[in-house]
Amino acid sequence: MIRMQRMKVVLSLAAACLLAAGASGVSQARGGSQSQAERGRAVYEARCTRCHGADGAGQTRMAEIVEPPDISDPAWQRRRSNARLSASVSNGRGQMPAFKKKLSRQEIAAVIAYVRTLRR
Repeated sequence: MIRMQRMKVVLSLAAACLLAAGASGVSQARGGSQSQAERGRAVYEARCTRCHGADGAGQTRMAEIVEPPDISDPAWQRRRSNARLSASVSNGRGQMPAFKKKLSRQEIAAVIAYVRTLRR
């Protein structure tokens, strides 16, 4: 049961990250502008690392309680679309809270873009 709750939390966070990445869709022009993934990194560091860890592996103190999935696992990433990640981040999943009132759609899309870069 705890493992299932952990998985739900992780999926929710991952979805939030992916939603952020997909929502902004358009790449920033070169010449000093941050890429979507770069913007997402700041959001991820502020909102996601507590449970998912800096590398996405979920090896944090909080993760011992909420048991998030390893979002850097290539197999895990292949099984989740950006839309699914966006829904999880926006609406919450398991122990992961909803972020739709805390993050803009663009931020959710950016964090999802960043999560995609965590792939090992």
